[in-house]
Amino acid sequence: MSPHKIAKSPTRLVTRSVVLSFVLLSAASAFPQQPAQGAGPGGRGPAAGQTIEKIRQLKPNLYMVTGGGANTLIRVTPEGLIVVDTKNPGDENYRRLMEEIASVSTLPVKYVFNTHHHPDHVGTNQKFIDAGAQVVALEALKTRMASDPRTKDIPGLPTMTFAKDYVLKFGGAEVQAHSFGRGHTGDDTMVYFPDLKVVMVSDQISNATPIVDFANGGSAVEWTQILDGVLKLDFEMAIPGRGEPKTRAEVQAFRDKFAALVSRANDAIKAGATRDSLAAMVKTDDLGWQFMPAFYGQLYDELTRK
Repeated sequence: MSPHKIAKSPTRLVTRSVVLSFVLLSAASAFPQQPAQGAGPGGRGPAAGQTIEKIRQLKPNLYMVTGGGANTLIRVTPEGLIVVDTKNPGDENYRRLMEEIASVSTLPVKYVFNTHHHPDHVGTNQKFIDAGAQVVALEALKTRMASDPRTKDIPGLPTMTFAKDYVLKFGGAEVQAHSFGRGHTGDDTMVYFPDLKVVMVSDQISNATPIVDFANGGSAVEWTQILDGVLKLDFEMAIPGRGEPKTRAEVQAFRDKFAALVSRANDAIKAGATRDSLAAMVKTDDLGWQFMPAFYGQLYDELTRK
């Protein structure tokens, strides 16, 4: 292989009970429960999205691997590989990820970019470092990875850091990393491949209700600021932390939905909403999102902070 390939009566009641039991049992058989996250050999197998899937080509020399944590991107160059995000911790995750990578290129991984510090994005960093790669990330990402209880014991802190923007030119490829503000966390990083017109937006775009990690610098108010920065880039495809690639129009639509959420919350506060009543006064059903009550308390705090 080449180095890289680009009540009625009691009787009736009993009868109906038997029929109902049979229907319920049949339904349970047809739709088995998903196993718990992290189910081991004694369970019925891993939950959906937990297993690393087959590598997919997105563009010439650009591939994506889903499952096992957040989406991972692989950029192939004649001098080595550039990887974005390293999935959840675990030897098996690393082994499977490298197995998929090796199916398209036998060249070594030279650089790794992390889009933020959560475990499903940085989990196997150390394995890549041990194999000779440099891990590139925001200074804020390194700080939060070292302090967040979920990640402080995960090895593999970034080996190269930058304050806001960073450009890597390697093997004829260019990779730009940008911090446009706070959103999902306080260390969100957009990773952009200008020649391919692809940007990794990570968890700034979600198919489900978006999550703001307020405890680690996340911001609902600044969320759209990040997407505004992304929309200034010349891209055709945006890669979320999980799920399928998005178009520019889909990024714009998500940005507008989040702006509507914040605007509605602001208007509700101006109309007299309190920290406890805000959740009941903000319409979200048309957005397709359903937030936990704690989110509204934190959103209230952010919007009323002087």
